[in-house]
Amino acid sequence: MRGPQAPSLLDAECEGTLAESGADADHSRFVEHLFARYRRPLLRYVSALLGRRAEAEDVLQEAYARLLGVQTLDRTPARARAYLFKTATNLVRDRFRRADAFAVEAPSDDLAEDAETPERIVDFEQGLDAVRRALLELKPRCREVFLMRAVDGLGYDAIATRLGISRRTVEREMKHALDVCQQRLKRAWT
Repeated sequence: MRGPQAPSLLDAECEGTLAESGADADHSRFVEHLFARYRRPLLRYVSALLGRRAEAEDVLQEAYARLLGVQTLDRTPARARAYLFKTATNLVRDRFRRADAFAVEAPSDDLAEDAETPERIVDFEQGLDAVRRALLELKPRCREVFLMRAVDGLGYDAIATRLGISRRTVEREMKHALDVCQQRLKRAWT
């Protein structure tokens, strides 16, 4: 059995709900420890959304810079983590908007219809949450196949080779992962 663990520096700094002194060095240290603690899950999350790890690294850097600028950041661990992930999600959304803006060849008369409404934003966030939960439901190999395809952009043959399984097994695992994600999305939006 493991004994009690010593609290991390982040936990110690998160005791209060807000920064007491508002000192820049204290805030910078808090943000640094927040990123150190959640970097890996945040990178996986953003990579899954974007499909490219290099672009996800850029988003993490932008999120870090943004949090450094928020001197009133709530230091409660759950709220600080939620703010970090929300900031990253918003940066990903901004990237998608910019990409869509460059993809548009001519202005559309239907711009008012396409504008983001609070309902669409909530739908988007519910969809992301539904996909995240669906991925957590999958068996490890199935999730790995899905992430290798979606995040790393590998083809079925490359995935099969890396995992030492047949292409047919990769196809089945991918189909299952997509079915589970689709079912979760249907439930989230009905």
